[in-house]
Amino acid sequence: MTIEQKVFSRKRFNTGSMEDYGFENKGSCRVLSREFMGGDLTAEIRVYENGSVQGRVLDNMSGEEYVLLRLPNASGAYVGAVREAYEELLKDIARSCCTDVSFVSDQSNRIAASILDRYSVEPDFPWNEGKYSPAGVFRHGAGGKWFGLIMNIDRRLLDKSAAEEMVDVLNLKADENKTALLHKIRGIYPAYHMNHSKWISVVLDDTLYDEDVMGLVDESFRLTSKSAGVLNEKLIRQVFAVADSIPPGLVMSYGQIAELLGRPGNSRLVGRIMSMADRYGDHPCHRVVNHAGRTVPGWTEQRQLLEAEGVEFKSNGNVDMSRFRYDPGRY
Repeated sequence: MTIEQKVFSRKRFNTGSMEDYGFENKGSCRVLSREFMGGDLTAEIRVYENGSVQGRVLDNMSGEEYVLLRLPNASGAYVGAVREAYEELLKDIARSCCTDVSFVSDQSNRIAASILDRYSVEPDFPWNEGKYSPAGVFRHGAGGKWFGLIMNIDRRLLDKSAAEEMVDVLNLKADENKTALLHKIRGIYPAYHMNHSKWISVVLDDTLYDEDVMGLVDESFRLTSKSAGVLNEKLIRQVFAVADSIPPGLVMSYGQIAELLGRPGNSRLVGRIMSMADRYGDHPCHRVVNHAGRTVPGWTEQRQLLEAEGVEFKSNGNVDMSRFRYDPGRY
């Protein structure tokens, strides 16, 4: 890993901030030249459209690149000082021109956002140092069981014939009867650092579509949940029966439905069942929202359908639950 990759791997550049900092737009990339070490050296930083960063340090006296910076075995007080000063310059660029992201690849960050929307789970990073420090774990509740793990590893650990390249992978639990078939799909491998018969590694480099990855996430969530066995046809029918009973112009929350079915605390399970509605016929799923009245992220038609029935929304975009929450006991 280069010095630039170390500093910018979990950063995303803001073009406006780059211009303010002094980067010049050269068409194919943005370039910054900055003297340091008392004017003895010049750092030239190039940032490309895909977010990759290349840098070189020039000796101002000779005009040649200061190659000792890149040699791991090069030692001495001056070389160490140059490395430290150059890295500090890169960190200052990162602070001034970048925003933080959780993971290296864009797909990893999209999948993390989808997991947050679907399961209200954010990754935690249990390793404070070492090669696993950037790895993010997705759990069932605080301190609960893992259902996903995103790591940044050398692709060759999954495919010995591949070229050296650092990639994000998502480790997920899978049905033991399906893992052999899953391994035949491009982008899916026997899990790195996990039981190969029960876990898979999915490379998050857009080889697979996000919706396909999320289908695998859903399966892992189910298999690792304490309630893994309750997602049965009887429960599914019960959830949709409650949804069918909601009158037009009113809404219920996932938690309400779970409590009504004698499963308080299983609101996420209800949400998962609702997400599969297209497999089980036509149901008024638009009348189910979260406890605060928030509609399903990305389903813009849900608000339109509710407003057409007379449901009103607050200024924050949520349903006014004080007026439009359906309570079967009151009707």
